[in-house]
Amino acid sequence: MTTHRSLRSYAGFTLIELMIVVAIIGILAAIALPSYLRYLQETRRTDATVMLTEAAGEQFRFYSEFNTYADAMTTMGYADDNMVSDEGLYTVTVESSDRNSFVLLATPVAGEIQASDDDCPALRIDSAGVKTPIDCW
Repeated sequence: MTTHRSLRSYAGFTLIELMIVVAIIGILAAIALPSYLRYLQETRRTDATVMLTEAAGEQFRFYSEFNTYADAMTTMGYADDNMVSDEGLYTVTVESSDRNSFVLLATPVAGEIQASDDDCPALRIDSAGVKTPIDCW
């Protein structure tokens, strides 16, 4: 008894099956990629919050010694008035300062990936510990 294989009994995928898989992967990527990029942008804000918190601590140390807040980053001992954060994504400056209060500002470095962060274009902390915008911290 001889068995004959049909021409249709080969192993593999048809072009239609392959196109369906490609379409499903494309749909999943279109949904997941923007969420993932937004998540990365939010986690990179940590670079600014760490630097702002550190600089606020320096302001309090400066105040304890001189009874006034520093009006520039260099006055607190930093190398530059536009101090770049550790990851290089933000610059931190003294936005305003007087004898009784200060405001520190972190802005994304132009041309870096965080420059496209429209939800949080700048982060601030003041001498009262108020952090704005609150959703970005």
